[in-house]
Amino acid sequence: MSAIIGIDAAWTSNHPSGVALIRQMKTGKWESVRVSCSYEKFLEYPTERTSRSVGGSVPVPALVETAIRLAQTDVNLVVADIPIAMVPISGLRCADRKVSKLFGDSGCSTHAPSSIRPGRVSEEIRDGFRMCGFPLVTQQNDLSDHALIETYPHPALLSLMKTPYRVPYKVGNSKKYWCHLGQKERLIMIREKLDEILAALRNVIEGIDFEVPQNPQGFSALKPIEDKIDALVCAWVGIQVMEGRAMAIGNKEASIWLPADPPPSARSKDWSAYLASDAVASEEFMQGLEDLPVQNRSI
Repeated sequence: MSAIIGIDAAWTSNHPSGVALIRQMKTGKWESVRVSCSYEKFLEYPTERTSRSVGGSVPVPALVETAIRLAQTDVNLVVADIPIAMVPISGLRCADRKVSKLFGDSGCSTHAPSSIRPGRVSEEIRDGFRMCGFPLVTQQNDLSDHALIETYPHPALLSLMKTPYRVPYKVGNSKKYWCHLGQKERLIMIREKLDEILAALRNVIEGIDFEVPQNPQGFSALKPIEDKIDALVCAWVGIQVMEGRAMAIGNKEASIWLPADPPPSARSKDWSAYLASDAVASEEFMQGLEDLPVQNRSI
C-alpha cells in the first residue's frame, strides 16, 4: 500500500494548516484516513496550542510519525500548497509565471510569494521533510519512493471539477466573487461550492468523514472545512502524480505539480503547446512564458 499526505500550508505560523492523509487500498482505490483543519488536530494534541510550542512552526517529524502510524503503511509522497524552492524565495518564480500564463485565462493565476510570505515557513517545510527522508522534487525524472512536491489547488480543481474557470469557494473572498450579494446569500453560495468540491472528492477518495455544515452561523464556521478540502485536493494531486497523470510546471529550482488533463475548454494555446511538448517545451517557448508580465491574483 501507499500513503500520501496533503497539506494546505498557511503562509504564516500563526494561522492553521489543513492536513489530509489518504492511503491506497488493495483494490487500488484510495481512502481517507484522517483529515484535520490544523496540525494540532491532526496530531490530536489536547489543546489548540501554537505550532511553535511543538517544535517550530511546522511539526514535520510528528506529522510523518503520526501519518505512518495511522495509515499502517509507509508514506510515499507529501504534497503541499505553498511555494517551495531549492533556493530562497524572494519574489515571483519561473513556476509562478508559467502557471499564471497557462491558467490565467481560467482565473487561476498564482499568488505572489516573497521573502517574508511564506519565507521561513516554506523553508521549514522543505528542510523538515528533507530531514525525514522526503526531499523536494521539481522534475518528473527525480521522483522516488519518498518525495515532497508543491501544488496549487485552484488550477487542480479545473481538472477535478471539469470546469473551465476557477471555482469560487474561498471563504475570505466571497465579497470579491459576489459583491452584489448580501452576507447571507454569499454564505449560501460558498457553502454550495464547498459541497460541490467535497462531492467530487468523494468520487475519487473513499471514506471522507466530514460534511459541510448546511446551516453555518457565519463564514468562520466554513473556514475549517475549506482548509480540510484544500488539503484533500493536495492529496488528490498526489494520486495523479503517483499514477502518472500529472506534470511539473517550472524549472529545477521550483515546480508546481498539476494534473495533466484540464478540461479542453480551459486549455489555452500555450497550454496545448505545453502538452504537445510532453512538458519539455522548447527553450524559446519556456523563455516566452517567463518573460511575459503576470497579474497575480489573490482569489
